[in-house]
Amino acid sequence: MRRKSASTLCLGILFLGAVGFAPSPRAEGKLILVAHRGGVVDGEHSENSLKAMEEAIRRGYSHVEVDARCTKDGHVVCFHLNNMKTETGIDVNLSDLTLEEVKKIVLPRSREHIPTLEEFCGRSKGRIRLMIDLKGVEDRWLEPYTREIEAALVRHDLLKDTLFLINQFPVYNQEKAVAWFLGRARISWRVSLLQAELLKPFLPEVSRHYYVFNSPRDFDPAAFRGFHKMGLKIIASVNVDHYKTGDPMAQGIEDIRKMLAWGVDGLQIDSCYDPVVFEWLNKQKH
Repeated sequence: MRRKSASTLCLGILFLGAVGFAPSPRAEGKLILVAHRGGVVDGEHSENSLKAMEEAIRRGYSHVEVDARCTKDGHVVCFHLNNMKTETGIDVNLSDLTLEEVKKIVLPRSREHIPTLEEFCGRSKGRIRLMIDLKGVEDRWLEPYTREIEAALVRHDLLKDTLFLINQFPVYNQEKAVAWFLGRARISWRVSLLQAELLKPFLPEVSRHYYVFNSPRDFDPAAFRGFHKMGLKIIASVNVDHYKTGDPMAQGIEDIRKMLAWGVDGLQIDSCYDPVVFEWLNKQKH
């Protein structure tokens, strides 16, 4: 049987706004709520589009995760997969196109062009914070790629509040790109509690430079207690594509409930789950 698309599955969540949660033991600060793949993605909002980001702002997300990918001529645009067929219908790799060629492509769902990171940052300034997923680059574009990202963030006063994200096992120079921002923004630390405890003596001010990011299956209550004792914030990723078998909506909701009950500091979610999270947030106000 063919698996339903994420946007189709997301429609099934809307009746779940009445789901209740146990109070969170999270000690301080507001929940970091990150809209995955550039904002609210559905039948009218394409991934990493300006319209998707605008809808995330309207709904009240604190952050939007945006994918920073490099063109053939070394410029940074907002797009998730290198092959563009799924999102645009065009079977071509973005890394084989120049910026001008990318700009000519119209996103079918939102009917707008693919934004540069500069455009995305300009629209975000003073309105929403960013989590930037560094997709990485080949060696020759490493410095132009990182400098262009830095310039956009600095120009729009976003750098100090940005969260940087790379794969659990870095690829395509991701670890080199993210090192550029060490000490100026928080970087994802995708380690076990044991690894964190072993490394902490060699990483002064670890909580100022890093945040813990992983999927719910990588955590347990002891890990939450240990990371929080180290002063590290925990952001859990709950996305439809994580659930390869069974019902991704039911599994995602259960994971969200578990993370909130354990005291997670933030969630990166597909927007189909947001009625459940916003219901929980509203209950915390009363």
